[in-house]
Amino acid sequence: MAAHRQQVFIDVPVATVWALVGDPRRHPEWWPRVVDVQCEGLEEGCVIREVTKSPTGQIETDVSVERLDDCREIRMRCLDTGTFTRWLLTEARGGTFVDAEFGIDPQDWSGRIFDVVAGKRYFRRWLEQSVDALRAAAGERAA
Repeated sequence: MAAHRQQVFIDVPVATVWALVGDPRRHPEWWPRVVDVQCEGLEEGCVIREVTKSPTGQIETDVSVERLDDCREIRMRCLDTGTFTRWLLTEARGGTFVDAEFGIDPQDWSGRIFDVVAGKRYFRRWLEQSVDALRAAAGERAA
């Protein structure tokens, strides 16, 4: 199972970062590869419809919100592909410490092949791009 984890400090308050990360309806504003999200209500256990760019083109998938802890953690899993994301936020020196992990628990043979051939590289790059985009969208203060 390929996964990549990254920890970073973003120099904006937790509430600002959470407003972007914790509401999937805002993900298309900043999250690379997320094109559209349809979400009736947001709570732990709900399923949202997401359109993303993938290596094979745009795909529509159902994504389960497995964990939702206000201003602290959101963990989501694609029910179709097994891709998962986890964002854990902690207040630190007036800013936000982010511990994020992206990966896949493949659901079929094509997912297993992708995992072996390109998984680690794909998730590392996607997470790096996501953190950069999150910083920009949150308006990180200059050091």
